Amino acid sequence: MQRDKVKFLTYTAMYTALYVVLKFVGNLIPFLKMPQGGSIEIELIALFIASYHLGCSGGIFVAFLSWLITFMMGAEMWFNHPIQIMLDYVLPLGIVGVASIFPKKFGLSIVLAMGIKYVSQVLSGVYFWPPKTGAAGSTVAWIFSLNYNAWYNLATMVICLLIVPLLWSRVQKIVK
Repeated sequence: MQRDKVKFLTYTAMYTALYVVLKFVGNLIPFLKMPQGGSIEIELIALFIASYHLGCSGGIFVAFLSWLITFMMGAEMWFNHPIQIMLDYVLPLGIVGVASIFPKKFGLSIVLAMGIKYVSQVLSGVYFWPPKTGAAGSTVAWIFSLNYNAWYNLATMVICLLIVPLLWSRVQKIVK
């Protein structure tokens, strides 16, 4: 029993550290970042793998811990309201953390998690980050947010669809 707790804690620390490192590496690569926030998030690879390895509750725990650490370290997170923080960061990462709800269907779980993440970030964009030419909740804000959030979420999804299954097959061989 004690050994299982130690293994869980060790894996949690490892996946959290991997997330943090990938987050900071991603921030060093200029073409991954959007001008008004958001980026191609290579760090989500760590969360998807954590979810598949540790299950939904472990994935959520790693996601929250990863967000908290990067937030405290000032990893270029933008915020102006507690609900916006939930929509832009906490909910999207938590959703990625539960990707293992479909453990045998990587494609479905990644697409579904990234789709919900996209919707959450679009809502944040519409109500908290409207363009200068439109008010919050306006049609202009919807169009802007749908377009702005689409490209980097789509790119992140494609990267995760390509890399996560490959890494997961390797991780499974190691942890058995």
